[in-house]
Formats: sequence, C-alpha cells, structure tokens
Amino acid sequence: MTTVRRQLSPTEQEEIISCATGGESLTAIGSRYGVTRQAIRGVLRRNGVPPRRTGRLTDAQRNEVVNRFLGGATLSQIAAEFGVTAPSVRGLLSRRGVEIRSVSYGLRHDAFDDFGPESCYWIGFLFADGCVSYRTGHMPQISVGLAARDRDHLVALRRFLGCDNSISATSPTHGSCQFSVRSHRLADRLVELGRYAQTVDERLVESRDFWRGVVDGDGSLGIYRRPAPSTSLLSQFRVVGRRHLLEAFVRFLEREGIMGLSVRPHRSIFTVGTTCGPAERIAELLYRDAVTALARKAEIAARMMAR
Repeated sequence: MTTVRRQLSPTEQEEIISCATGGESLTAIGSRYGVTRQAIRGVLRRNGVPPRRTGRLTDAQRNEVVNRFLGGATLSQIAAEFGVTAPSVRGLLSRRGVEIRSVSYGLRHDAFDDFGPESCYWIGFLFADGCVSYRTGHMPQISVGLAARDRDHLVALRRFLGCDNSISATSPTHGSCQFSVRSHRLADRLVELGRYAQTVDERLVESRDFWRGVVDGDGSLGIYRRPAPSTSLLSQFRVVGRRHLLEAFVRFLEREGIMGLSVRPHRSIFTVGTTCGPAERIAELLYRDAVTALARKAEIAARMMAR
C-alpha cells in the first residue's frame, strides 16, 4: 500500500495508540492508515508511548519466556514484562515448538450476532473507541484503551464477551489501560456492520443503545455555569466522529423528534452538539432506564434529566 503525507485525526491517533499498545506492528498500522512507519512512531512519541524493543532477548530471557507461558502467563503479560510485542512472544514460542493455547478462554465469538440492547451498546462503543486490526498470519484483534478512571467499563466489556483476558495496568506515560481479544468472527462482524465503512447498518442506526455506546466512547455531557453575570446553569451535549457516522446519528435524532442539529467540522473530524432543552432530551432518549452505560456519563445524564 502506498503511503502518503496526511494529518491524522485525534480519533485515528487514539486508535493507533490502542493498536500499538495491543501488540500490532507499526508497519501494519501505518499501512492501514496510509502513513509511514515513522509517522506512527511520531504519534506514539508525542503521546508518551515508549518504543517497544524487538529481538533483544538474551538466551536466558527466551528460556524464561517459555517457562512463564507454560506456567500460565498470557502472551500480553509476558510481552509487557519483557518489553517486547505479543506477536514476537508468539513467534518465539512457535519456534520452540510450544503449542499456543487459546488466548481468550470462554470468549463469546457470537456476541455481536444479534441486535439486543447490550450487543448494540458494545458495538457502538467499539465503533467509537475500539480498533479492529488484521495482520497476516495472526487472528484479527479487537482492542480498546480507556483512562484509568474508566477501567471498570473494560471489566464490563470483558464480562459481556465472556472471556478472562487480562486488562493491562495503567500506563504511567499516557494514563490508560488496555484490553483486547482475538476473534475472526467478532472482528469480521464489526467491519461488516460498518466500523470502517461509509455506511452503518440501519439496524444499528435505529438503536438508541448503539448511539449511547458511541456517545460513551466519543461524546460528552455536562452541566456548566453560564458566563457572568448570569448565575444559571447550562446543559450541554456533544459527540465527535467521522462525518457519515454523525450524519446517521442526526437522522436517528430526527426520527425521535429532535430536530435542527447538523454535522459540523471540528479540526480534522466532525461534531454534533447542542445545549439546553435539546441536550437534555438527547440525554433522556439515550440514558433513561439504560441497561448498559459508562457510569460517569450516566450520572451526568441523570442530572440533566432531573433539570
């Protein structure tokens, strides 16, 4: 794939960090986003993500890697401990003739097959905050990174998927923790539903649970004081993302009777935002009696609804 010079959006940079910390090679990431390996290194460097070492393990360390894996440690745990990538650990074990056990015990590979409320929610959340990556010779990976304060939300995602994959410790450099699973079926399903396409499956567009997931991933809700001299409060709603996704969100709101919103450019991406009554109606539409939601945003939505 030919690489070109272009500006990566904040959303794309977050996806790149998630993919890189999840173990994907910089070359593969650069190829997907149409930029050079050096550009990917620059994104990681500017966000405080340390470079990975590759191919620098001593013979004693290689033996220890094998022993740690046979002792029950996961590929990601070993990679973090020795400062290398998970694929490099997998390659070492394969060369030593070690059988690679399943990386996702109990994983529900059919978790996104239906359009129930919880499934739609997590699909929306991964549309906003998740990264689906493919690499030759490896199972596709779905990864997501969140700030330390939202770690419990990754626990909830892991519980929904039914697996026991580890959630990384909070990075001291960029303050986030990472979670990933590998599954052809889950990855293909997210792509099929429109994760990287210019259209989103209409069954998702009609789901308030899907849009709550998107907002929990890339949106904000708040109640703020108006500028002086006023002392009253102002409810505010905003979500950012790619144009086609936000245009579908505006169509969804119009079907629900919330009119007058538009998709506007915001730096290198796009945004939909509003204040006062419309913001409170959106909060009620998405969060009233929600089955699944990011706790801190659900709490703000409740306050907005109370107004």
